[in-house]
Amino acid sequence: MPVKLVFGAGGIGWTEKSFTYTWDTEEKVTSLLDTLETLGLKELDSAASYPPGNPWNTETLLGQSKVVERGFVVDSKILGARGPMLTDERISASVEKTLQLLGAKKVRTMYAHFFDEHTPIAETAKAFDRQYREGKFERLGLCSYPPGKLSEYFSVCEASGYIKPTVYQGEYNALARDDEADLIPLLRQHNCAYYAYSPLAGGFLTGKVTFAVNAESELHRTRFHGASAFKAYVDKYDNQKMHDAIKQLKKVCDEEGVSLQEASLRWLVWQSKLGEGDAVILGATKEGQLDSNVKDARKGPLGQRVKEAVEELLKDHGKL
Repeated sequence: MPVKLVFGAGGIGWTEKSFTYTWDTEEKVTSLLDTLETLGLKELDSAASYPPGNPWNTETLLGQSKVVERGFVVDSKILGARGPMLTDERISASVEKTLQLLGAKKVRTMYAHFFDEHTPIAETAKAFDRQYREGKFERLGLCSYPPGKLSEYFSVCEASGYIKPTVYQGEYNALARDDEADLIPLLRQHNCAYYAYSPLAGGFLTGKVTFAVNAESELHRTRFHGASAFKAYVDKYDNQKMHDAIKQLKKVCDEEGVSLQEASLRWLVWQSKLGEGDAVILGATKEGQLDSNVKDARKGPLGQRVKEAVEELLKDHGKL
């Protein structure tokens, strides 16, 4: 299996805006870790700002659940902020708090969670390099940087001898493929892995939004309805063009005996532009769903007809 599976820890913790309250106590998180071990998932994607709306709660619970002592690999991200957030001072403070909460001497990957337009890239790169040389993390990652800014970051590191990013995290799924054009080729030039988040488009690729009869009950605590809704997901996916694409794909999937979820995950893991060293970050709202997602993702490549149906989605319905 060329592409790794990583568990997205953003659903751990409690917040009014949360799309899940499944893992909001130490006992529940401990049970989740047991399930992850059973599934062979030992890598977790965390962040200082998780869960959304309640920073540090995810990493507090992970630390209380002895995640590091149990042998899990944890990746984290610098706390976001309005205004400058990737300064030396803020990076240092965020890294220290993450390590303290996790009970760790270092994490595997430390990411910049977002591009910081208020702080020069040279300052950010120097700050991350200092943390790396102090042994606080093993790999540097960047999330959601535009190709031009990512290229600039690589150039600054090469010119100054700073640690280069070796992991990039971006939104990539059957309905979000813009990164295939410029960004993924740029990463390949610099031997930088791609970690894909939102493999099911926040649940949209399961069809539950398109085929919901009663949104109030069926979409409760999802990214598409009520207090837990994410505007970026609603704006990007919840429109007629995308609903038509889902209906088209479901018709083929039904005829071939494959669920929308399975088709989306198998294509991404086995037949997309991802390759060896890359990863798909899988989230879930309950342990049964997690088990299903992992098993679907591991089933191997899709048959030719379903594969073509997935890849023709954007061709028929336009670029997102």
